[in-house]
Amino acid sequence: MNPEDYTKGDAFQAEKMSLFSTEWLPVCAEGQIAQPGDFLTVTVGGWSVVVVRGKDGAVRVLRNACRHQNMPVVGTPSGNCETFRCRFHGWVYDLQGHFLAAPPPMSPAKPGPEHDLQVLALAKVGGMVFFSLGTPAALPELAAPSVPYSGTVITEMACNWKIVVEELKDGTRCGPLLSVTSTRIHQVVPHTFLRTRLFTHSFGAAPDTFDTLKQTCEARQQAYQTGSS
Repeated sequence: MNPEDYTKGDAFQAEKMSLFSTEWLPVCAEGQIAQPGDFLTVTVGGWSVVVVRGKDGAVRVLRNACRHQNMPVVGTPSGNCETFRCRFHGWVYDLQGHFLAAPPPMSPAKPGPEHDLQVLALAKVGGMVFFSLGTPAALPELAAPSVPYSGTVITEMACNWKIVVEELKDGTRCGPLLSVTSTRIHQVVPHTFLRTRLFTHSFGAAPDTFDTLKQTCEARQQAYQTGSS
């Protein structure tokens, strides 16, 4: 690849449309939303989504975009709640994404399904939750973990997502954003073209930190930025 593929926003926008909008994308470990009302918000490849376990126990992935003016509905990374309320104009949704109410000046005249949050395609494979904006041909191949989920560590990195994928050499690749070992699943989350989050889900083993990997990835990014790579 050229250095521009790691440093320019044009490459990220192309990836957003050609890769992230068509593939199954990992959003979280199912153990992160174990209880009814648990939710997480994640931005993957520029797409902001909410994954939530409803009161019925079902997991859903919703576009984090209010149907009023397309503003984010959920601004908190994680938590447990009864409903979602957009802080901009007060539209309220249940955990299935159904529109419930809004202040009278902002409420639609005739509420209908078009005012519900968009529900995205979802798959649960190998202890992970995936979503898709399109219609992928095949589900990711990921074996179910043989030991229980034990926690997730999030590592913030000032680098392009492809650098993180390339540095995760010890795992087995499963799709474009996962690297799997016997006790951990590394989930690469492209936030912006120069910001990446690494979600490391542990199964059986105690959660760990990845400061050395962070330093290596950020040093490579700096080298690309300065032309010294």
